[in-house]
Amino acid sequence: MQGKVANRNFPVLAYHKVDQKLELGVTSISPRRFEKQISFLKDEGYTSLKIQDIVGYYSNSDLSVSENPLLSTRKPILITFDDGYAGVYKYAYPILHKYDFTATIFITTGYVGKNNIWDKSPGPRFKHLNWFQIKDMFANGICFGSHGVNHKFFTTQDHQSLEYELKASKHELEDKLGETIFSLSYPYGCYNDKVIDLTRTMEYKIGFCLRPELLNFGFKYPYSLPRIAVYSLDNMQAFRAKVGDLHPGLLPYRQKIKNLLINRCAYASLLVSWLKP
Repeated sequence: MQGKVANRNFPVLAYHKVDQKLELGVTSISPRRFEKQISFLKDEGYTSLKIQDIVGYYSNSDLSVSENPLLSTRKPILITFDDGYAGVYKYAYPILHKYDFTATIFITTGYVGKNNIWDKSPGPRFKHLNWFQIKDMFANGICFGSHGVNHKFFTTQDHQSLEYELKASKHELEDKLGETIFSLSYPYGCYNDKVIDLTRTMEYKIGFCLRPELLNFGFKYPYSLPRIAVYSLDNMQAFRAKVGDLHPGLLPYRQKIKNLLINRCAYASLLVSWLKP
């Protein structure tokens, strides 16, 4: 089975905000642009995966093609959202439903129903999903994973704090949804060996970072799976490059450089958090 799919790639997209409200940043895209992207994926024959498909693949490499949609789907794609903003429920969720797509939302459990005051960047605040919205989407096919409790840089936490972030978020989601949570998205996409070791100890099966490349079925290590972030700067040509729709060349290379630069801007938040109490 592994030999048959080892050279096959597919995109894992990472969104943050889908909202009408403007921000002083690049992580929020308009509902109109989001629908244009999802409509394109539908027209091109993509099928959205559930996070359980990825977990199942890495938990049981002996699965046959017919036993896992990830392997049997012609053009698979995994759509994810970090943080868990309320705009996802108001805007993105109806669009996903319209085109028969699903997604996985990584929840920052300490801010459920609250504003994103953890974000040190200037500009307007954005509300996070509340538990009613989370449960409603969960009951209708949307998947969920952990994004920690307080949206901290995992790589700067001591052992006790990191253990709390991983364990408390997992347990609260499991308690509220009645389903075991096996997936994690690292806040700011940051991780190291210490983070991965404890992630495994906390019985997560997969962990996602922010790295602008397609996920290859032959990728053996499940705790640093790449995702491609989608930003407000991305026009449709850039979006097509990110999902691998364009032939390899200069444009996809430019998109990788752009994503890497934007991802590194997250460290400005870390600097601000050190300077401010």
